[in-house]
Amino acid sequence: MHSNPSEVAVAYLEAFGRQDMTAAARFIADDITFESPRVTLTGAEAYLAAVGEFAKAVTAVDILAALGDGDRAFVLYDMKTGPFGTIRAANYFLVRDGRITSDVLVFDTALLNP
Repeated sequence: MHSNPSEVAVAYLEAFGRQDMTAAARFIADDITFESPRVTLTGAEAYLAAVGEFAKAVTAVDILAALGDGDRAFVLYDMKTGPFGTIRAANYFLVRDGRITSDVLVFDTALLNP
């Protein structure tokens, strides 16, 4: 199991990029909170359902930078998708006991709006 917050975050995003939501779910706390430009969610079930649905469009995730300390991690990455092209995104995670308890996602929504 990954112990460093940035390792947890990268492992989660890599699983997401492979569309392996079973592996991704191992890094998610039951009471996770999620905030993005398009939706705010609470709880692992709602989070994994929404993220899993979007993952179907993802073809790869290329990590550009990952930083972490204490219980925080920040990851900048390019998310390659079939329908939208490449979306540059950043996530700010809080990680406790090897699981993500909070995920704040930032990206430009212009690519998602035709």
